[in-house]
Amino acid sequence: MRRLVLLLFLALAAGCAGYTGYWVYLAHRLQAEIGPWAEAERAHGTVLAWDSLAVEGFPFHIRLRFIQATASGEKPLPFSVTSPLVLAETRLWDIRRWRLSAPDGAQAVLPAETGGVAAAALDGLLTSDDAGGARLDLAARTLAGSGIAAGATVAAAQAQLVLPAHAPASHRDPAFAASLHLSHASLPVRVPSFGNDIETLNLTVTLKGALPPGRLRDALALWRQDGGTIELTDGTLHWGALEATAAGTLALDDQLQPIGALTATIENHNAIIDAAVASGNLRAGDANLVKIVLGMMAKPGADGRKQLTLPVSLQNDRLYLGPAQIAALPRFTWK
Repeated sequence: MRRLVLLLFLALAAGCAGYTGYWVYLAHRLQAEIGPWAEAERAHGTVLAWDSLAVEGFPFHIRLRFIQATASGEKPLPFSVTSPLVLAETRLWDIRRWRLSAPDGAQAVLPAETGGVAAAALDGLLTSDDAGGARLDLAARTLAGSGIAAGATVAAAQAQLVLPAHAPASHRDPAFAASLHLSHASLPVRVPSFGNDIETLNLTVTLKGALPPGRLRDALALWRQDGGTIELTDGTLHWGALEATAAGTLALDDQLQPIGALTATIENHNAIIDAAVASGNLRAGDANLVKIVLGMMAKPGADGRKQLTLPVSLQNDRLYLGPAQIAALPRFTWK
């Protein structure tokens, strides 16, 4: 019996020693490879940096602790994100799944440093598959805008980014898919007919076609010439009395300005007309005629309320609801 107990003890000790050795090996390997990985990302246009890195989490996890972490790049739009603390954690038996968090918050700077957005906390999950594809899910709490977005707040936001295993071979192949969900967003100013509180906003898009390396403006020009598009597969908005859904295709014209053709289903379309009048994009004398025409086109939905389904187009720096121009679009200056 004593011999059996001794053998079991030795086997357990050997197992513990082997497990500890594997944890130490994997921890050192990750710490050694993360620098070259960051350099490789720099070559692809994303700059990653941190003041210090610690590896912890023994015995069941490996946790990377980044102090004063930053990420910046130029594509698909110029961005810069900073956080005082970023944690990335995985289990030894499931290293394709990494839980991410920024418990002390993070701040993103918008293009040309015109403003930004700060989140009180971030949580996420990064997963990869055997083929080389990856998916990032992020959740943010208590967002606040600055600069041109000063005064804007969002109670909660969820985002998802899906990267395929292979780069797109043509304009029909996806470069990435992304989705965004905002809950209880408050604008700094009240918009006529809508108010300043957006209850929900959902966007799901797929960018098709490769975005080449190089200066952003040149890359966008090549992407456009090759037939690149953005497919909006789900767009929903609940803003005051307005409820709308939309789907369609967006692209860039020869001046690299947005163009698009979508189909929208709208409840309470009169709010849009009133807002267009208040902003000066539609003459008051034409508003009643537009309301009558659109009202004749509206049909009862599943809930019995009237819904209007009609085309929405973006062209020549204008936004059109059916034949009616309802807004002037800002021009983009790409660098």
